Amino acid sequence: MYLSTLTFTVGMLPVVLLCYYLIPARARTGFLLAVSLVIYGWGSPARLLYPAACVCFIYGAGLLLEHLREKRTLCSILLAGSAVGLTAAMVWVRSAAAGGFLFPFGIAVYTLQGLGYLIGVYRGRHPATVRFHELALYLCLFPIVFAGPLLNYVEFQEQLKSRKCTVIELGGGLELFIRGLAEKVVLADTFGYIFRELRQTGEMSMLTAWITTVAFSMYLYFELLGYTEMARGLCRIFGFELPRSFSQPFFNSGVTGFMQNWNITLLLWFQTNFRYFLFGRLQKKWQKYAALILTWVLIGAWYGLKPQFAVWGLTIGLLLTLDQLVLEPLLRGRFVRGMVLTNIILQFTWVMFFADHLGDAVSVWRSMVGFGKGLADSTGIYFFTSYIALLLLGLYIATDLFRNITERIASTEFGKRIQVLRPAAHGLLLLFCLASMLYGQSLQGLWLHI
Repeated sequence: MYLSTLTFTVGMLPVVLLCYYLIPARARTGFLLAVSLVIYGWGSPARLLYPAACVCFIYGAGLLLEHLREKRTLCSILLAGSAVGLTAAMVWVRSAAAGGFLFPFGIAVYTLQGLGYLIGVYRGRHPATVRFHELALYLCLFPIVFAGPLLNYVEFQEQLKSRKCTVIELGGGLELFIRGLAEKVVLADTFGYIFRELRQTGEMSMLTAWITTVAFSMYLYFELLGYTEMARGLCRIFGFELPRSFSQPFFNSGVTGFMQNWNITLLLWFQTNFRYFLFGRLQKKWQKYAALILTWVLIGAWYGLKPQFAVWGLTIGLLLTLDQLVLEPLLRGRFVRGMVLTNIILQFTWVMFFADHLGDAVSVWRSMVGFGKGLADSTGIYFFTSYIALLLLGLYIATDLFRNITERIASTEFGKRIQVLRPAAHGLLLLFCLASMLYGQSLQGLWLHI
């Protein structure tokens, strides 16, 4: 059951919130774990088999690492074997899912959380827990398993002991959840609708190819942002404070700045548990950049198993190297020029996310530089004139300009007076989200033409 469905939003969420705030505080951890298992296994309890096996394996490996702490060689072998085993199992299940196997969603998220937990035990950042239910909740907490944000075990354990559930946290969490829901079902689904319509056109003109790519980048951004903001809102309601995963990445003047603000917790995980852990002692500059490129290849493989995802990661690693060595010094002090250049370059890389194969990606790239179906065709002109305002609105919301303006308005006398309308505004936004979920593409197609 996904967070952006009517079944969850209208049916399950109110019941979960009512029960959570009525039951004794000591029972809330077990209740959250039970709810997470129900949501994870909704419609098919067999989906619970794989995460249950992973939790048991990680729990046992953590205790064994703790027991063998003084024997570093054995610990290293055990950690390496656990990492290889969990990664291989994730790859196998993902591959089997492509062949019709029942795919347990969130597998990449809780695999990384589990590996991070084991690395933390190995490095002495925290002891292995003997409380099986706490580790199970850490790995399977339902708001997080969809798309993150990733949370390290030390922060989770501290918040688990000191979490507070108040009316203020409930209100703030609901507002954040509703905004994330709107980003998912209104913005992401609408851009996805435009993208899917354009992908059916076959060979594209230059204009059509660029609209397709921009629409996809907006879809991908708001899809991931929406789920992570919904997760942050729900976890705040339950007393947990999650870090932000996205911080206006499109409002940066370089590839380095963009990627540092894109899926922040994922990048931090790979930097902490892979790049710095394995290559932190490297001194030569070329070695550090080689480690950077390898890290991004693995990040690309985390997004998907198709070869183009690894190629995407390789491309990003090379662009980051080029940005830090050449582009950053050249564009220093030229923010607007750097921001435009960065976003144009990255539009070419997003093609590898939606292309069926590398040959398909090359075809789209050819169209983007004018070697496809000419500079413009009737399809491109129609979508440009119909949806240019929406595309610009998406780019505007995705940048820091939107947040700055809203914060400035909120700090004015007028903004302070209208704060009382915030609950009503979020209520109306929730109703619009529910209508979007109820009517799906028919409503998206309708309001796009208003």
